[in-house]
Amino acid sequence: MYSALVINLYAQQIKEISVDDLQNQMRRRERGYVIVDARELTEYYKGHIPGACSLFDGEMNAIAKNLDKNANIIVYGPGQTTPSPRMEDRLAGDAAMKLSSLGFKNVTVLKGGLQEWANRGNRLDRSEPESIKPAKTSIMSETVRSVEDI
Repeated sequence: MYSALVINLYAQQIKEISVDDLQNQMRRRERGYVIVDARELTEYYKGHIPGACSLFDGEMNAIAKNLDKNANIIVYGPGQTTPSPRMEDRLAGDAAMKLSSLGFKNVTVLKGGLQEWANRGNRLDRSEPESIKPAKTSIMSETVRSVEDI
């Protein structure tokens, strides 16, 4: 009974965005947004949505201090966004809940995650660790070079 209640509350609190809606938002560029890859960094390097940043749980508290709490944040994981016994299936939902608990007001999860994005034939970018450069974005209070700078 308790686990069913937790799962139900978890699912109710997470807003979702479809791949089509994210594509439209990316094309229109009408308002600022941040796409967050909640997977392990090694998975991010292998392939991620263009423009996405990697943000794993260990960095969230430090980085959250420098972001605008009204920023539009779209989180994705490997695929599934609903609760699952498999940890990798819960990454996006757990990250979205954590960001919401840190005061972010506009957090959504990409429905179907990276798997749905890729299955629709969308481009994936790849990175090498040494190719990652500091981000400079209007939703950050200043340029952040690394977690240690925060």
